[in-house]
Amino acid sequence: MAAPEADSGPRKGSSAPSGGGDPGLRRGVRLGPGAVVLRPRALAVALATAAAVLALVAAALFTGDVSLPNGRVLAALAGDGTRIEHLLVVEHRLARALSGVLVGAALGCAGALTQSVTRNPIASPDILGVTAGASLFAVLLVTRPQLASRTGDQAAAELLASAAVSGGLLTAVCILLLSWRGGLDGMRIVLVGLSFHALALAGVSWLLTRAELEEAQVATRWLTGSLAGVRMSDVTLLGPLVLCALATCAVLARDLDALRLGRETAPTLGTSPVRTEAVALLVAVLLVSVATAVAGPVAFVAFVAPQAAMRAFGTAGPPPLAGALTGALLVLGADTAAQRLPVELPVGVPTAVLGAPFLLFLLNRHRRRTSV
Repeated sequence: MAAPEADSGPRKGSSAPSGGGDPGLRRGVRLGPGAVVLRPRALAVALATAAAVLALVAAALFTGDVSLPNGRVLAALAGDGTRIEHLLVVEHRLARALSGVLVGAALGCAGALTQSVTRNPIASPDILGVTAGASLFAVLLVTRPQLASRTGDQAAAELLASAAVSGGLLTAVCILLLSWRGGLDGMRIVLVGLSFHALALAGVSWLLTRAELEEAQVATRWLTGSLAGVRMSDVTLLGPLVLCALATCAVLARDLDALRLGRETAPTLGTSPVRTEAVALLVAVLLVSVATAVAGPVAFVAFVAPQAAMRAFGTAGPPPLAGALTGALLVLGADTAAQRLPVELPVGVPTAVLGAPFLLFLLNRHRRRTSV
C-alpha cells in the first residue's frame, strides 16, 4: 500500500507559502513572534467551530435522560444546587462535555503534529501504533484486581495515565529507532507503526483472555473508547496538559511551517529539523497517551481532525491548533449523537464510522493522482 503524501503539505522544494495556496488567505495578522497568523477565512471558520463546540456543551448541560429546569442547572453550576443536582450536572454532564472537548483537542493536535513531522496524512498516532501501545500498558494495569474496582478515583486515574504515557512513549521510541534512516520517511514510519499496532493489539487480546471476568469487562468497556465513566478528576488531569501542549504548538508554528518545506530547506530558515521533530513528537505522544487513559482509544479522531481542519481552514499542512478545535467538535459531536440514539453507543463507534470512509477517500484520491 502506497501511503499518500501529497495532502500533508507542500513537497520538498515547493515555493507554496505556509499559509495556504489561496492568495486571499495570505493576508493576515501575525500574533507575536511565534508565527500564529490570523487570516479572514481561518478566523471565520475558527469562530464558527468554537460556537458549535459551545452550543454542544450547552446542549449537554441542559438536556439528558433526567429532565431538570434550566434554573436548577444554572444553580448547580453556581454551586447552589442540591447534592443530587451537583452530581448530575457537574460530575456527570459537565465532566463528560469538558472531557469530550479535551480528549478531542488532544487527539486532533497530536494527529496534526505527527502528520506534519512525517509529511504523511495517514501517519496519525492511532494508525502508527502509539495509541495501541498506550492501550496495552493501560489494559495491563486495568486487568489487575487492585485497579479494576477503583476506576473512578483520582489515584487510579493518575496511575492509569502514567501507564498509558509509558506505553505510548516506549512504542514511539521503538518505532522511531526502527524507522529512522538519517531522517523520518513517511512510508517507512507507517509500515513500522502498523507492525507495532498489530503487535500491541495482540498483547491486549492475550491480556483479556487471561484476565478474570470482572477485570476483562472493565478493560473491554474502556477499550471501546467511551466518555461514559469520566469524572471531573479526569478534566483536571487532562486540562493542564492540553493547554500546555497548545501553547507549545503556537511557539512551534513557524518551525513546523519551515519543516513542511523539507529537512534540507528548514535550516536555511533558522529551523532545526531534529529539535522540531523531537519536540513535536514528544508533545503528540503525551497528548494521545493521556487522552487514551481518560477515554480509551477513540478511533480515527487523530487521523480525521487534522485533515478536515486543513481543508476547512485553508492551510498548507495539518494545523495543530485548528486540528485541536476540529477534534474537540468531532468528539463532542459524536458523543452527543451517540447519547441520543435508542441504544447509547461509545463515542469510539461513530468516530470509527466517520473515519474509515475518510481513510478510503484519501487512499483513493492518492491512487487517482498517481495514475494520472
